[in-house]
Amino acid sequence: MSLQEAKTPETINFHFDPLCPLAWRTALWVREAHQVRPVNIRWRLFSLEIVNRKEGVEPNYVDGGWMALRTLALARRQRGNEGIEKLYVALGNAAHGRKESIREKAVVEACAREAGFGEGFVDAALADESTIQEVASDHEEAVKRYHAFGVPTIAFEGVDVGFYGPIIHSVPTGDKAGELWDYTAWALRQPNIFELKRDRAQATWGPVSA
Repeated sequence: MSLQEAKTPETINFHFDPLCPLAWRTALWVREAHQVRPVNIRWRLFSLEIVNRKEGVEPNYVDGGWMALRTLALARRQRGNEGIEKLYVALGNAAHGRKESIREKAVVEACAREAGFGEGFVDAALADESTIQEVASDHEEAVKRYHAFGVPTIAFEGVDVGFYGPIIHSVPTGDKAGELWDYTAWALRQPNIFELKRDRAQATWGPVSA
C-alpha cells in the first residue's frame, strides 16, 4: 500500500502561538492537507512568552501575545475547534499577511469580529482569568508529552511523541500538500528520527495569507 492510499482518519494535535510566522505557514499547509487526506486537526495553544520569559520576571497576561492567546482560548471554549480555527485564520491573516500587530487590542478585536464573535469578546477573554489557565494547560501538555520547545509542534492524538515542524517556506496545495503530509505522517511514526534541518537564511520570508 502506498502512502497516499491510507484511508483511516487520523487526528493531530497542532500546537501554535499566533505570533509565530513559521507556525502560520505550517498551519496553512495542514489545512490544505486536510482537504485531500484523512487527517483532522485539533488546534492547541502554546505560549512563546513562557518559553522566552526570563527568570524572575513577573508575567503580564495581556502583553507578549497573551491577549490573542486568551481570546483564542475563549473562542475554543464557546465554539470548539471550528471557532478557534476561524479566529486563528483571522489573526494569522492580520499578523502574517497584512503585517498588523496582534499585540494591539484593536487588531485582535477586529479579528474577533471577522471570525464571527461579537463586540466585547476580547474584553470578555481578558476578564476571565481561566483563559490564562487554558493556554497554560495546552502549553504544559506539549512540554510534558512531546518535550516541545517551540511551534509548530505536531503529534498524533494519543501519542507521546511529537515533532517541531515541518518548517516550510511556500504553502503547498492540492496533491503537493497531501504528499508532504504523507511523508510527515510517516516520519512522526519513526522513533529513530530526531532532527532534519537546513539553513533558512537562503529564503525570503515575505507575508502570506490564508
